[in-house]
Amino acid sequence: MLDAIAELPEPEAAEVTVALESIPAAFGRPHIHSGLGIRQLRPGIYEIRVGLRLRAIFTREGEWLRVQFLGNHDEVRRWLRS
Repeated sequence: MLDAIAELPEPEAAEVTVALESIPAAFGRPHIHSGLGIRQLRPGIYEIRVGLRLRAIFTREGEWLRVQFLGNHDEVRRWLRS
């Protein structure tokens, strides 16, 4: 995941970092996380919007949240099918 972020232009990388850092405090608190664009895609699989172009996919593993994928809407759809 860090490699994907490192490949982004600096402003986008900063936006991704801020979005990912906001997840733990907001997860499970619907009024907060809806404003951040967190939504469940499938049971146990969630996404957070990062600007207009990017989505970060994460899963819940016990008490941990693990970022699995970073991409645009079409790439996320392909990732979900695989």
